[in-house]
Amino acid sequence: MLEFSDKPYRFFPPRRVGWLARLLIVYNRYRYTRRYARIRSITTEIDPDVRRLAKTRARVLFVPNHPTHADAYVYLDALSRLGRTSLTLTAYDVFLRSAFNARVMQTMGCFSVDREGSDPQSMQCALDTLIAGRHALTIFAEGNVYLTNDRLTPLHDGSAMLAVRAVKALQPPDTLHIVPVSLKYSYIDDISADVLAKLEDFATQLGLPWDASLSPVDRLRAVAVAALHLQLAQLDRDLPQTDDLQQLIEHAALDVIAPLETDLDIEPRPTDTPVDRVRRCRRAIHQTRLDPARADEHASAIRCADRAMLAYRILTYTPGYVADHPTLDRYAETVEKLIEDVSSAEQPPFAPRAAVVRFNPPIDVRAFLDAHDGKTRQAVRDLTARIETDIQVGIDTLAARNTHPGGTVYLT
Repeated sequence: MLEFSDKPYRFFPPRRVGWLARLLIVYNRYRYTRRYARIRSITTEIDPDVRRLAKTRARVLFVPNHPTHADAYVYLDALSRLGRTSLTLTAYDVFLRSAFNARVMQTMGCFSVDREGSDPQSMQCALDTLIAGRHALTIFAEGNVYLTNDRLTPLHDGSAMLAVRAVKALQPPDTLHIVPVSLKYSYIDDISADVLAKLEDFATQLGLPWDASLSPVDRLRAVAVAALHLQLAQLDRDLPQTDDLQQLIEHAALDVIAPLETDLDIEPRPTDTPVDRVRRCRRAIHQTRLDPARADEHASAIRCADRAMLAYRILTYTPGYVADHPTLDRYAETVEKLIEDVSSAEQPPFAPRAAVVRFNPPIDVRAFLDAHDGKTRQAVRDLTARIETDIQVGIDTLAARNTHPGGTVYLT
């Protein structure tokens, strides 16, 4: 579920307690992972070089994809099998849910980051972790849960930047390795009837028409477009009459972003993507809401935040994600995503799932930086692209081998 937080920020440092962290991983394996996340099995695939790095306690930065709400628990379980401890960069609003929750997360090695603003304490903690090498570091570089397991969304370049900065602080030949990690989930039973029933209930709750004569894929598309119309209508906006889903998404997002930029006195740059434009708006809103001297602007900033959230959610939908390859897994997670985005409430999975965690071949950051003649900016850009490619290749490999009904039952 995509959410932003404007609660006052304070840094939560990691306070990992080894024996207790191991106990909590075992506890979560049965309490959260099995019962709530409904994960019935976790399989690990570990590249031999990654296993070697774990045994030698080499400096490692793990970068997993972030397709579901169960990722942290599944990943940490798999990491414990690898025998490597890690600290984890975590959105600060998760720590604010309760004091107990914050303490547990810190005990497991999590520390906070402000995704919306400058956070030098968090960045220094991450850098110190990489340089010291006692623990590995984990960054979910997509930055949020997008519920598109088969397709990686663009990574933030912060993980690559931290890795390059750490290597530059080390004396040659000391280095750091980045391990791209691919997480893949699949339903172990044919739950197509349950998913279609859930979609019909959702359409009914929204007062949207339900045409059972359409194919399941066309029904999903119709409900998605109708839900988009409904959300935009609340802002007195509407969609153009077109069947091109890409045009609908771009038009809807920009129709929200442009007046928002005007209200915030932001001039879009020619090189900005729609996502860049939303993030610039979010930074401006975040700064306003956290500034006590601007209390008279807080109410309008809240309204702006809601509009920015809507634009961001719209942009996370990928045309053709289901239609191009309509597996049950893709269909189910898209229904889940639609419901979450409209209700702003996390949805539990439909049924039991299997998870696979693939630790892909490591990337030697010093060798990568040397190949770029020490040019940091270009190295960071290319390293981010390399991590994205390796994670996606890993996801594709796991998807191609998936024999569960979630990956083989087609809804056409």
